[in-house]
Amino acid sequence: MTVRESQPDFEERATILAAQQGDRDAFKELYERYRDRVYNIIFYSMGDELTAEDVLQIVFVKIYRGLPSFRFEASLATWIYRIALNECLNQQRGRQAQHIPFEALLGSDEEFDPGAAADLQHAESERREIVHRAVMDLSPKLRAVVALKYVEGLSYEEIASVLECSPGTVASRLNRALGELEARLRPLRRLL
Repeated sequence: MTVRESQPDFEERATILAAQQGDRDAFKELYERYRDRVYNIIFYSMGDELTAEDVLQIVFVKIYRGLPSFRFEASLATWIYRIALNECLNQQRGRQAQHIPFEALLGSDEEFDPGAAADLQHAESERREIVHRAVMDLSPKLRAVVALKYVEGLSYEEIASVLECSPGTVASRLNRALGELEARLRPLRRLL
């Protein structure tokens, strides 16, 4: 299901309604359906696995408690993403910016040639760290747009729905984020 779907299909609606009535199996089904997508957003926003796992649990407790008030005015995915992003912002308040794993954008270690020479692996590691630091210097709003666009692959309209802003604002934020990244990485172009 994509975020742009405003009405869930019959099966999902039945599952939501059952979960709203306290059916734990129905809630578990929703958890299984959305866990990985929500984890990706949290992981990208928070920066490490342990924190992401902790925040994921907090988010799903909030979803569980708030589900009875869900009124189908937005898609369930949009509602869940909003809760996840709001919790990430709550967790980041007063904290220093955490690192963002760039494996989601650059690929995991398993995707790289295992036979590559050690110096190539070291150079790749340095490139990742440079890009990582540049992304971490972005504001949380800009990082959120980058995560939703490049990690989750959402359209501008879907991101706008999640962030409760216009698609133009999404485009502006993404443009600003890419501009800032380009400016920060331009002096290091020969290393990348």
